[in-house]
Amino acid sequence: MHKTSISLVIVIAVILIHFSYVDFRFRYREGMGWFWMLNPAPPLMWVGRATIVATVIAALSGIYFGVGETLVIVVCGLMLLHIISLILLEVLEPR
Repeated sequence: MHKTSISLVIVIAVILIHFSYVDFRFRYREGMGWFWMLNPAPPLMWVGRATIVATVIAALSGIYFGVGETLVIVVCGLMLLHIISLILLEVLEPR
């Protein structure tokens, strides 16, 4: 496959994982709107926002640098940090 196609598919997968987790776990707090629009936001929410943006940027960098093992490790690591930050946000922040 072409590296542009692979990178775009990775971006779509990252966005779908983010959407499904945030919408499912934070539905009682208005889902996606609450996650992205809450201001002032707790520090863990900023970590979650930063990691998903960094993950999308890393996935899009595959268009320019090619998709290899290093890119996959970086994207998976960032996505893991994102999910961990969302779990900690749910556990540590009061409703």
